[in-house]
Amino acid sequence: MSSVASSNARPAGRLRSVVTGITGTGPLHLPADAPSAPVAIAFGASVLGGRPGSFVEGRLEASLQLYRLGKAEKILVSGNQGGMSGDEIAVMTGWLLDRGVPESALLTDGAGLDTYLACRRARDEFGVERVLLVSQFFHARRAAALARHLGLDADAVRAECGCTRRAWVRNLAREYLLSRPKAALDIARGR
Repeated sequence: MSSVASSNARPAGRLRSVVTGITGTGPLHLPADAPSAPVAIAFGASVLGGRPGSFVEGRLEASLQLYRLGKAEKILVSGNQGGMSGDEIAVMTGWLLDRGVPESALLTDGAGLDTYLACRRARDEFGVERVLLVSQFFHARRAAALARHLGLDADAVRAECGCTRRAWVRNLAREYLLSRPKAALDIARGR
């Protein structure tokens, strides 16, 4: 390929990645039909009074299913260890331990403060190359776009949520107005 064609391909490829970061396109698997990977990442979110909030609980349920089905050997619990709502990592880890996941199958990252950092730290701190990203539909595809941008072989897995309509509306608004534009910026600037 000529150097001119090569230099034109890079901006076009970057633009495609930026658009993917905004739209969050790509396959979205249910736990039962997900491909296998050594690690599944359960992304943190609010915990309330030492219990997982409904979004987190859905992510933990789906991660537990992946583990029990043999689709993931380990679960990486990633979130904010010192969050305002509480220690996401302790709550999520406790939830999984209470349901029979052995400590040897758990990895914890209390510095995965946003989706990009969680994916980057999975790669850099834990040596993850192939991963299942577990979250609700609006977040999982964006997470996969960011992970692929970071060079991970990633698939998105859908978690359910027993959430109120108000929680859905609030989180969807946050996703489309704040999170996806931020993902596009992270990709565009090569964060």
